[in-house]
Amino acid sequence: MKAILIPHPPEFEYTTVPDPDCVTGEVVIRTAYCGICGTDLDILQGTMPENFARYPVVPGHEWTGEVVEVGRGVNNLRIGDRVSVEGYLPCGQCPRCRAGNNNLCVKHEQIGMTRHGGLAEFVAAPAVSCHIVAPHVSLDEALMVEPASTVVRGIERANPGEGSAAAVIGCGAIGLIAARVLARYSPRAVLGIDLAASQASMAELAGFTEFTTDIQATTLKDRSGSDGWDLVIVAAPGPKALELGFQIIRPGGALVSIGGSADSERVDLAANYFLTRDVRVEGILGYSTQSWTRTLRLVAEGQLKLGDLISHRAPLSDFRRALDLTVSRGEPVGKVAICF
Repeated sequence: MKAILIPHPPEFEYTTVPDPDCVTGEVVIRTAYCGICGTDLDILQGTMPENFARYPVVPGHEWTGEVVEVGRGVNNLRIGDRVSVEGYLPCGQCPRCRAGNNNLCVKHEQIGMTRHGGLAEFVAAPAVSCHIVAPHVSLDEALMVEPASTVVRGIERANPGEGSAAAVIGCGAIGLIAARVLARYSPRAVLGIDLAASQASMAELAGFTEFTTDIQATTLKDRSGSDGWDLVIVAAPGPKALELGFQIIRPGGALVSIGGSADSERVDLAANYFLTRDVRVEGILGYSTQSWTRTLRLVAEGQLKLGDLISHRAPLSDFRRALDLTVSRGEPVGKVAICF
């Protein structure tokens, strides 16, 4: 089958790899769509946290498709089922797995990171990880469930009140999804912050009430109409974005950290910052099965619209151009999807 293979960072190949085997408890899925994510860039560049990626690997952890083969012992799926698939491969035995925190499994195995993922024509996955997509939901919109379930989990944990003011740092795909999720909480204002002025039109489409390229903490706090923002979502990578978030949050506010950074990067904060400001920080490593299920249901019920945030589609053979779009952001970009 055709696939994008990363033999070692920072190289990738559009090549042929063996078709996956269909083992007991698993299914083989013909890929329909696969999104490109900032995490894929980290995998390609070799900047993932230790043990979070294993090479050689076919990346792709945001993907959907159709079941084409069913392994022994699988009773919940049939050939022809359209599915979205959780990427975590929990051991099921460690205390974190037993507590339902699959994303924190001590082994941290994941499709598209330590095992071949969705940037290939076929993917093998545990049947228990597959969720059937409602017939009226397109498989390209369904690929957005993976990133959206992370955002849903983060915002649920922050629990913003009705009429709150939220700021989102980073208006890439995660930030755009955050605006859609926040709308369900009836905020009085949602500010989008991004260095790329070209993202203004995508921010408007997503539902931000304001958009700015200004990253001066003083003026950003002034925009809140108070002494800072009730909720800050950091959806951009690197320590500077996180530091900005801490600078513009109000005392007693909440910050949701979704943007990743390399292990070597550090944030500079006063030692008594949390004591004196009484803020709450939600660090979000992916999704839970519960947030995935809720997000898929919201999409199926029409309460969370995500499909129009896919701004570009490309075939697998054009992966380099799709990657360049994701990185360069020289034009308005939401989610870039590979189509099979």
